[in-house]
Amino acid sequence: MPSSNHLLRIDTARMKQLPPPKGGLPAKSARRVREYLREHFTEKIQIAELAAVAGVSASHFILSFARTFGMPPHRYLINLRLDMAEQLLVEGGIAIAEIALMTGFSDQSHLSTTMKRYRGRTPMEFQFSRSARF
Repeated sequence: MPSSNHLLRIDTARMKQLPPPKGGLPAKSARRVREYLREHFTEKIQIAELAAVAGVSASHFILSFARTFGMPPHRYLINLRLDMAEQLLVEGGIAIAEIALMTGFSDQSHLSTTMKRYRGRTPMEFQFSRSARF
């Protein structure tokens, strides 16, 4: 499985290059939330949990998160799960149903419909397009 530390380093490097967004989370809070999401992306995560990690109220958290990361928390989590699923699909050797469970989706169908909705192709289409390049 890909290293979440590697992905965290990439995101952290990008954040250091950008000025903090107005009304967003402080840099330390954003880093803690990102790390928490990377460590728990396969679990069901509540807004209250993330708000506690950030040290702000739940009502303030959603808007601050969106201003900091450019999307709502749920969308960020979906992207994180899909990124990890795509990395596992590239590595190969693991059934799509297993990848779905490893990346926080309830089953293969859930992964397929979510990937089609947000990335424009199913896991099978993604694998096929990757193998067609080589």
